[in-house]
Amino acid sequence: MAQSYDDRKIIKAYRNLAREVVKREDLYRMMDQAALREQTQHWLNKFKDREMTERDQIYIFTLVREAARRVVGLEAVMVQLIGAFVLGDGKIAEMKTGEGKTLVSLFVMYIEVLRGNKVHLVTANEYLAKRDREEIGQVLEYLGLSVGLNVSGLEKEQKQAIYKADVIYGTASEFGFDYLRDNMVRQMDDKVQTGLDFVLIDEADSILIDEARTPLLISDHKEEDLTLYGVANELVQTMLKDDYEVEEKKRLVWLHDAGIEKAERFWKIDSLYAEENQPLHRITMLLLRAHFLMQKDRDYVVLDGEVLIIDPHTGRALPGRRFNDGLHQAIEAKEDVEVREESRTLATITVQNYFRMYKKLAGMTGTAKTEEEEFRHIYNMDVVVIPTHLRVNREDNADEVFYTKEQKGQAIIYEVSWRYERGQPILIGTSSIKSNEWVSELLTKAGIPHQVLNAKNHAQEAEIIARAGKKGMVTLATNMAGRGTDIKLDKGVYKLGGLAVIGTERHESRRIDLQLMGRSGRRGDPGFSKFILSLDDELIDHFDNKRWEKYVRRTQQKYNFDDKPVGSRKVHQLILDAQKRLESANYDIRKDLLSYDEVIDIQRKKVYEERDRLLSMEKLGAFSERILREVAEHVFAPSQEQDVHFERMAELLGGTKFPFSFDQVTLMSKREAVEALIDWHHKQRAKFPADTIHHIEKEVYLNLLDQMWVVHLDQMVQLREGIHLRAYGQQDPLVMYQKEGAELFNKFQDRYHFYFAHALLELDPEGLVVG
Repeated sequence: MAQSYDDRKIIKAYRNLAREVVKREDLYRMMDQAALREQTQHWLNKFKDREMTERDQIYIFTLVREAARRVVGLEAVMVQLIGAFVLGDGKIAEMKTGEGKTLVSLFVMYIEVLRGNKVHLVTANEYLAKRDREEIGQVLEYLGLSVGLNVSGLEKEQKQAIYKADVIYGTASEFGFDYLRDNMVRQMDDKVQTGLDFVLIDEADSILIDEARTPLLISDHKEEDLTLYGVANELVQTMLKDDYEVEEKKRLVWLHDAGIEKAERFWKIDSLYAEENQPLHRITMLLLRAHFLMQKDRDYVVLDGEVLIIDPHTGRALPGRRFNDGLHQAIEAKEDVEVREESRTLATITVQNYFRMYKKLAGMTGTAKTEEEEFRHIYNMDVVVIPTHLRVNREDNADEVFYTKEQKGQAIIYEVSWRYERGQPILIGTSSIKSNEWVSELLTKAGIPHQVLNAKNHAQEAEIIARAGKKGMVTLATNMAGRGTDIKLDKGVYKLGGLAVIGTERHESRRIDLQLMGRSGRRGDPGFSKFILSLDDELIDHFDNKRWEKYVRRTQQKYNFDDKPVGSRKVHQLILDAQKRLESANYDIRKDLLSYDEVIDIQRKKVYEERDRLLSMEKLGAFSERILREVAEHVFAPSQEQDVHFERMAELLGGTKFPFSFDQVTLMSKREAVEALIDWHHKQRAKFPADTIHHIEKEVYLNLLDQMWVVHLDQMVQLREGIHLRAYGQQDPLVMYQKEGAELFNKFQDRYHFYFAHALLELDPEGLVVG
């Protein structure tokens, strides 16, 4: 993307600072390691009670530049220093592939530790986290800082040791899961995270935007009749076009009257929408979604009898992640693989809400400017385009658009064949496994050997991409295209024009196309890119415009048989319009997800604060009494609905040894009943050893809070699933969700407080076994 006027102003200011750093390059040259480490200690002490000045930053960057030169043999150039200043301001630095973002990260991580912050560096996968920790981590250690690697599957003690480090490398999901797990512990000492101060996100667009569509979930198994999924699958397979309607763009499917009647006959029920038939209605709708909205090799892949989610932007499989609320089970039934137990959400958070909890964020990536509005709106981060160190020498050709898919296939093979015969390495990009396999078939028929990279073999990703710059190599990849791994060219390849990138479809996000092109022409290398498209492409198919559809049909009917591409400029403009529309629609989906999760986020924070307050309490006496008093005052308050009033009293006192009979209590005033109850509770409580009663009350409270929070999350999921039907009644679904979600939360709080009060009254000192 081109720089804006504001970017140029920012770059100019930072360039002056970067020059000052380079001017002082000899300042620390004669110091040994011990002296450099003393500098680290000096600054750590200095910034405990003083703000860091611009002059301080210049000296700190000079020191870090010297350390990197010594340890890894890399000397930061001007644009890398500019990028580091941008990150230090909590912005996103857009730096092209091969511009050395890994080295840039070093400066901002070191300076944030000096400011007194714990630093988390987030990468796209554990392989990159490990690689970067080993490479850049050694420079930080050389300067006296401690560096940790946060990976999955570690014991609590190992995690706690990692979180003591100054700088911690890891993935977004692992940091997020640690946060959720920390809010499920039974003792404060079992927590592992040490605060959310500063996070630097590598491949920021991939993590903050692409991964933001799938929330992080910790779950256990939910008891359910799994055979119903297979039965519902049989029903949906009988559905005809007139039985249902699909709105692909909004990802909605619903039944017409004919479909409702068919479902009711199938399930042998009077009404699919009756309350007692909700489970059957839900499972029918899930199978409809699985069949008509979820596409194999686009949304998911089946590997070794297991359904794996595909990240729609990178093409990577996401092992361990499952579609929630029964959709995964529905897909398993559709694909005739084992239907595994549905999970019940114990804790959940969106990627957006997790990262917004950090005091300061910064990010770096090769492509972010097209999504600047989203970064600003959701994360309050600006994007600054950093100029390249060397001029980009890649030749970017105009798109070639063909009338049919077959013509496109021929053009791809022609383009690849003559380049392959010369020995030029080629990277072919596709946007789905399906088209990846289609192109692979064409190449095989043409006798062109090639290596394939998609979600079915992503384990070899770094290895496959690292070979892509070798002479005569043809690599066919989905849009993951090995982000984070350099494609180094063989020496003889420079004369052949460098790496040739052939895009076979325009992606629904321009950013992903730019990433693919950016694999070629790194650090001043020669390169080539071209997209070869057709009017049959999925992107064009998604473009919901009647005039456009008519134009495509008319054009295809009278296309030339000489296999020349479409000459019309109009086609190219419409493809760009289709991308912009889909980008906007996807942004709306993410914004929608966030808007709904913000309702849960407020509730989640209240529950987690309540847990922390309880875990840090040494004595619960006053806390327990306050809850008991609040519940009793509510229960004993006179009510016009006498039956309900008596029922609540019976529920509170039932099974306890409260010395007054139910009839006696009904004759007391509210004040008398409450005081009698509190007085009796004091006497019962005094019979327990102090430590024992404290431990019992804490365990009971935590058990009730956690169990009922899980039930509440499930209710919120069900509310969310049904809320869009309100749109038909001229009501805003989000407003209704906020209102009804708040009511559910109040009921949840009342419920667990009530059951805690009841549990307090049930405590029996005579039943306590001591010793």
